[in-house]
Amino acid sequence: MEGGTERGNDGPNYVEATQKSIGVLRFLKEHGPATLSTIAEGTDSAKSTVYRHLRTLEDAGYLVETDDGYRIGQLFLDYGIEAQRSHPLYEAGKPKIDALAEKVGEKVWLVVEENGYAVYLYMQSGNELYRSFTRVGYRGHLHAFSAGKAILARMSKSEVNAILDRRGLPAYTEQTITDRDRLFAELDRIRQQGYALHLEEAVDGGNAISVPIQHEDGSPIGSVCVAGPAHRLNESYLRSELSDLLLGTKNEIELSMRYEA
Repeated sequence: MEGGTERGNDGPNYVEATQKSIGVLRFLKEHGPATLSTIAEGTDSAKSTVYRHLRTLEDAGYLVETDDGYRIGQLFLDYGIEAQRSHPLYEAGKPKIDALAEKVGEKVWLVVEENGYAVYLYMQSGNELYRSFTRVGYRGHLHAFSAGKAILARMSKSEVNAILDRRGLPAYTEQTITDRDRLFAELDRIRQQGYALHLEEAVDGGNAISVPIQHEDGSPIGSVCVAGPAHRLNESYLRSELSDLLLGTKNEIELSMRYEA
């Protein structure tokens, strides 16, 4: 599940043509190669309007026209790699994530907050197989994932409320916290114990544990997450075994960012 409540589109700084191009790109990302007619129908736009946007985006290298229709161009791969590498947490966190994945044998993620979402910046997989809907570049609601809750727990109440007002509290599963008071109580517990869990809150059958990565002033930079199937990563194992390992990784990353910058 991606997306959420966006900013209003009727303000003085709103550019309708730009928003239309973004809508075309978002449709193709979510639905794969598509013809002009399919895109026009899917974006509720006139074919003539969509055609102009497609040609503009194609000429600039952001789209490619194939036998199956238009698709996202590989230029976005270049942008994506630059976006990943330019985040200050990436260089400091990557070797620590790799080492932790080898040690625990599970998927280990480096996650950051951007624009009110949890963004999955980097992943290394251990020996154990686990397929999930998350991927590098995935954006999810912060409240539904342990990685996001770990970040929220290190924000001020006003900052958390601003994100919830903007993005909401949608349910990913029946276990997702969708009540604001319950979420704040959960964030209090996370601050006290030093780590966050999600127990089938983001996906049925999947559990995870995360710890925040923080600046010297305590504000969050991101989080480290270990995720896997609930039968392997049960609550007892997450708390008794993985929490200390993640807290050690957290300390290493914070020291690297502080003294190797």
